[in-house]
Amino acid sequence: MPRRALASLSFALAALLLFVPALCAQPAKLIAQKIAPGVWFLPGDSSQGYCNNIVIEMKDYLIVVDANYPGRALELVKQIAQLSPKPVRFVFDTHAHRDHAYGNIVWTRAGATTFAYQGVLDEMDRYEPARWLATAAEREDVRALDLHDAPRPQLVFRRSPFILKDSTREVRFYFFGWAHTRGDGFVWLPRERVLCTGDAAVNGPRNKLWDANLANWPRVLARALALQPLHVLPGHGDAGGPEILLGQKLFLEDLCAAIRQQIAVGKSLSQITPALPLRDRNWIPADLSSDFAIAYAEFTQHKPAGDIPHQWQ
Repeated sequence: MPRRALASLSFALAALLLFVPALCAQPAKLIAQKIAPGVWFLPGDSSQGYCNNIVIEMKDYLIVVDANYPGRALELVKQIAQLSPKPVRFVFDTHAHRDHAYGNIVWTRAGATTFAYQGVLDEMDRYEPARWLATAAEREDVRALDLHDAPRPQLVFRRSPFILKDSTREVRFYFFGWAHTRGDGFVWLPRERVLCTGDAAVNGPRNKLWDANLANWPRVLARALALQPLHVLPGHGDAGGPEILLGQKLFLEDLCAAIRQQIAVGKSLSQITPALPLRDRNWIPADLSSDFAIAYAEFTQHKPAGDIPHQWQ
């Protein structure tokens, strides 16, 4: 090979070697579904326990719905510029559960302000740091933070709705009552008719009932349905429309009615074998025994399941 050609080849290889690390350092492509101009739905990786996230673009900044686990928060901090160069100013915790709120400190370290309805803070004060410490024993992304308690949202609101508004968009943050938890927050975009539900409405058999008020939960969903959303973005499962709210509501009503009926005829928990209607199939887990036990406890002890001593998992 001629000396000039060899020199050119050597230069090209050296340039390639310099380029490869830079290429490898690029964040992975962010999977995002555009719901409306400036509104994106980011599906969570269920294998990692991650919830869904929503990104809302305002005139000068971004709002992220749910802090997620620390691992996912770290990913999003690096990837979110793929959607918009604007900074994340606010991160809203829809509720206090670990897959929605334990990433709070990641966002605050990145310069955002975390906030929630007052009930989210109340739930954390009720159950933490026990749940944080138990999760740290299981998950490296939580353990790596080397904290001894769950970071709380920095700001809370007590009057619903709380509103963020500028010349481009209005975003309303609602609390409709105790449903999945004492602090369930909904995010409503009235012009776009987009509703973010957290885990007050999920799409699929992903319900966790122990912190809930099962009797009141359908009433909360009825208030959400009254907004007449066009797009419903759940905390888990695929995005869709109002059928997610309605299906979640009917599943809970059918579950409660079936358990109450069995209690009324004097059956003990071990004797209960109710069947739910076919319309509930999207929300019925493979094993309903835990849901039956929680509903049975609420209706025999005459208090919300979340008020009964329990270990949430």
